[in-house]
Amino acid sequence: MLSLDQIRAAEALRGKGTFNLTPLHFPNSLNRRFPTRAKVHLKQELFQRTGSFKIRGAAARIAALSEAERRQGIVAASAGNHAQGVALAGTAAGARVRIVMPEYAPLTKREATEGYGAEVILKGESYDEACHYARELAEAEGAVLVHAFDDELVMAGQGTIGLEILDQLPDVRAVLVPVGGGGLISGVAVAIKSQRPNVRVLVVQAEGAASAVESFHAKVRRPTDIVHTIADGIKVQYVGERCFDVMQRYVDDMVTVSDTSICQAMLALDEHAHVAPEPAAAVTVAALLDGKVRLPDGPAVAILSGGNVDTFEKMRYFRRALVEERRHLRIRVKLMDRRGSKPRKMAEIFQLLAEHQLNVLHIAYRRDTPDLPLGVVQVEFHLETRGRQHAEAIQRAIIDAGIGL
Repeated sequence: MLSLDQIRAAEALRGKGTFNLTPLHFPNSLNRRFPTRAKVHLKQELFQRTGSFKIRGAAARIAALSEAERRQGIVAASAGNHAQGVALAGTAAGARVRIVMPEYAPLTKREATEGYGAEVILKGESYDEACHYARELAEAEGAVLVHAFDDELVMAGQGTIGLEILDQLPDVRAVLVPVGGGGLISGVAVAIKSQRPNVRVLVVQAEGAASAVESFHAKVRRPTDIVHTIADGIKVQYVGERCFDVMQRYVDDMVTVSDTSICQAMLALDEHAHVAPEPAAAVTVAALLDGKVRLPDGPAVAILSGGNVDTFEKMRYFRRALVEERRHLRIRVKLMDRRGSKPRKMAEIFQLLAEHQLNVLHIAYRRDTPDLPLGVVQVEFHLETRGRQHAEAIQRAIIDAGIGL
């Protein structure tokens, strides 16, 4: 099983400039939103080289290769973050690097991987299918397969985050860690529990890809039959076999969060901590906002594992969060479509919107559809509110005013 000595050996790579010490930040504004008395700090791996923690494990694994192995070339499978870590560390070591990525992999991650010098091969509809092909490719050509998580040296590299947390926050009481295949939590859990067994290690996974959580509670390794989540960085069907053994020994509890909660966490982090994590990284904060985890009083750390998110996707997730929190509100009103009547009603609506200090983002009219009677128009207002109570207030006001059919 993974040892503390292996993690300490991997830590030496930081002194060689392979990866960086990432900051620990305490956001007051964000903490006021958590239903907990703990003081939650953010371990910001989104500021790591390549934009995620994955460079740590990739560097540790590749540093251990012999000259003959480097000449054989490196193959890996990844949805994006491990790909960039292997590409950077592998090309720096002078090896040929090929990365198999699922066809859904975000364009930004594919381009970044190629930018670090790797050849990208798109194969399969999931990480697991890409991994199967990468394994076949490595065996057929005698290349070295650098697994994304189920490898002790990769796990050891990720564990250097745990060593940093203990150095940066010696009185830490709990650590929250995202999980997919389990490489990150395995390394962090061993690094922390080997030295501070009383620190609670809590793990969060997306509901739509919950193999690690389900396996942990069942005490037997189980796959997720169907994976469906926006958190592509932890979107795997199987928790790693070696990782599962470590989690059973060192982890205190594991929970899941919904994609909607992940969107809300991303928005909260943007607004209250001024950072832009990817969905897989935001799961720890989502669990805190949902009250899914119980933390002891005192300092705690939530790991933000990466920040490689496509801008268009990020905006889509923000919009979903705004709708969920009713800060974006759609109100539909049916009015008689005739001269004089409709303008008066519209004037009444605008008067109410002004009184409640709402911002109008968009207005749309609908007339000629089968579900509307002739002579009736449906008017949809897309509004910006200050939150749930504000949204409910304007809805009540329109109903009380008797506006609409």
